Amino acid sequence: MAEAIYENEIQLESNSLILSILETYNLSDAIEFRIALDADNNSIVTESEINSFKESYLALRSPQFMEYIKIDNDNVTLYMNSISMDIYNATGNVTQAPLYVNTTIHYGITPELGPGTHSLWILGHPLIERMHICLPKGAILLSNDGLDNAITMKSLRDDSVALEGRSGIRSFMIGNRSTFEYATTVEFHKPHFYERGYFLPLLLSMELFLVVLAFYMKRKH
Repeated sequence: MAEAIYENEIQLESNSLILSILETYNLSDAIEFRIALDADNNSIVTESEINSFKESYLALRSPQFMEYIKIDNDNVTLYMNSISMDIYNATGNVTQAPLYVNTTIHYGITPELGPGTHSLWILGHPLIERMHICLPKGAILLSNDGLDNAITMKSLRDDSVALEGRSGIRSFMIGNRSTFEYATTVEFHKPHFYERGYFLPLLLSMELFLVVLAFYMKRKH
């Protein structure tokens, strides 16, 4: 609906992933959400009604959150460590004032993402106006698909690569048939230690040290 705005923030590490879903409801959507919260239909939303809603909502939706993210085409196991929901500015009379929902899911990854090329798949939606994806530290971005108006930046958390854009449509082939879906995919590479920039200078330094040591031992004998 036009008065709802969604944002997704994904923070990926080698052995964990945090997905934060930020929702903003305005005008008629805000009214409908408050009506859903108002269990006794007295046009007043209380904290106890909000807590009851969160409990039942998370119990119902938790299995679906396992379908939001895929890593390496499901060749690694993603499991849910915890899930929480916060609802802000919802108590009081049923009005069209903005209200905000923040759902955070902590996933674990096994086995952890080692050196090599990996892929991340994220379920999309037309109302996701902002998607922010932070890759593991040291990872090199290879490609992304299904992220409109994508820009690349450095993460505020560290020097990790981050992408930001709007949820779009991803195209791919199944056999000879072109297929489309609302989803975002990101491919990235985690370098082996010998691919890192410091490895070659370190190797040359070690070789030089061994040459000097050999020369010294030869002169000593």
